[in-house]
Amino acid sequence: MTSWSIYMNFKLSITLIALITLFLLTAGCLVTSQQNDLEKYELKYNFKQGEQYSYEVLTAIEKPSTKVSETTDIYVVSEENNHINLKVLTKTVTNTKSEEQIYHMNMTPSGEIIKIKSNDLIIPEIQLELVSILEYPKKEFAEGDVWSSYFSKNDSLFIDNNLVEYTVSGNTTYKCSERSEISVKAGKFDCVAIETTTDYILDAKYKSENESIFLKTNGVVQGENWIDLDRGFLAKSEYNVNKNTMTDFSELYKDLGIENIHRSTPQKSYTASELIDIKRK
Repeated sequence: MTSWSIYMNFKLSITLIALITLFLLTAGCLVTSQQNDLEKYELKYNFKQGEQYSYEVLTAIEKPSTKVSETTDIYVVSEENNHINLKVLTKTVTNTKSEEQIYHMNMTPSGEIIKIKSNDLIIPEIQLELVSILEYPKKEFAEGDVWSSYFSKNDSLFIDNNLVEYTVSGNTTYKCSERSEISVKAGKFDCVAIETTTDYILDAKYKSENESIFLKTNGVVQGENWIDLDRGFLAKSEYNVNKNTMTDFSELYKDLGIENIHRSTPQKSYTASELIDIKRK
């Protein structure tokens, strides 16, 4: 091989290396540019004292076939010192009856529930017939981002003069999917969609006189929520719930010499919520 050939091969190699390096740098810049181009969101519940958010909630239970219609009014009692106090009034109509319940909730602007005061068993994290309260990340996020929150609580209360003790724990995974303008009865809102999956376990003890009934519920809740980007409130949501409750009646029948009486009750349901009105002072 002549010196001229060696020189040309060397020059060609240098040129190829330069082209490959340029391609890799350009590709890296493109990837970085695409990542930087993703729109960032930062959500919080930007509620103001005196506001009222009204929702229509429809639930369809598979077995036994039942349809439940609700209206839920959320009143913003106060918002100060990084805490929001809400009063929630829910009116429920089923196939056979109607009832009303009121509860009070203290939460942070990011959606962390601090305290609930009620005369009924209220667990918003798993009761989707209540208007869902999501826990937003404390930093910016983009489409495709995933985050999670864990909840665990135990409490006791009296329902119809019977003591109810319960423990509930679970984990919720959130994923930001897309941005879109959503039209509901209350109007049109610029929203971001957040998909959620919640796995939970609820243990409850209902004590009446000298006997107790024990219930253990395992559930999975999957849904999609459309959240207003400006104020952080829920515009609409859809959820599928799959749960199974194991009821232990053994203590009721122990005097009869009957042991280990259990009943398993699986249940599937679908719940849809829609914002129908906003009232502001």
